[in-house]
Amino acid sequence: MESNATSLWGNLKRNSQAMLVIVIIAVVFITLFYILAHLQEIEEKRRNHVPDITIPSMDFTVLNITKTRLSVKWDLLIRIPGDLPGYYMCLEGDFKVFIVYEGVTIADSSIQRPWWSKLLRVSLVASERDMDGAIVENIMEDIKERGETRFGSRLLLPDCKYGTSGKMNYACDEAMLRFESGSKSNATLFGNHPNCLYLP
Repeated sequence: MESNATSLWGNLKRNSQAMLVIVIIAVVFITLFYILAHLQEIEEKRRNHVPDITIPSMDFTVLNITKTRLSVKWDLLIRIPGDLPGYYMCLEGDFKVFIVYEGVTIADSSIQRPWWSKLLRVSLVASERDMDGAIVENIMEDIKERGETRFGSRLLLPDCKYGTSGKMNYACDEAMLRFESGSKSNATLFGNHPNCLYLP
């Protein structure tokens, strides 16, 4: 009897140890599964949340204005997030900038490579030949009567990652430009810096 009891106890002890090992292995696998799922979720969020671009400076200069003629220039300073080039977009290709007034594109310019500095400067020029007559009249009214004007902007960046369209589109907030006191030729950014959001 004593031998049988000892044998039964030994079997129970071995079975308990085996069950404990199985439980530990199961816990380890479940933990690893949740860790990998969490890491994948973080990576997916990072891919979907493309960093914003900002425009800390925009200057507007009236080069020439008469009753029928208008020539203007924009000087933009564009800040590129440090983690945007290389991960979300490639470093090859042209960076295009568009100026928008009342929903209509009125000027565009390209920055030739290499452009992957964190701060990019670009100038754009437009005249009455580049714009609709009504838009020219409205801009003239902004300059002469209101003393301020608003322009939006769009950015087109190269994207050379596999499986992409090859382009990254950004739409920027409207910038309010206010003319200096007593001046009808120079306007600078007033208020918040325009923020540019990625359009998937």
